[in-house]
Amino acid sequence: MANENLPMIDKVETGKNIKRLMRKNNIAITQLQLTLGMSSATNIYKWCRGELTPSSDRLVHLSRLFKCTIEDILVVKED
Repeated sequence: MANENLPMIDKVETGKNIKRLMRKNNIAITQLQLTLGMSSATNIYKWCRGELTPSSDRLVHLSRLFKCTIEDILVVKED
């Protein structure tokens, strides 16, 4: 039985946050793709649209790249 009161990651707001951090750090999607060693930028676009959230490994890389904590990237919604 799932606990309905558990906090959840808000994918759309997290995506907006990733876009904001990219702008703040002057990092384009293609730069981010190359820096993260990704063969395609498709998942980055999906992060920005809130369709996917980055994996835990990618979140560590993003936090170092953006010079912030993982908690600064993720937006959590609580019911």
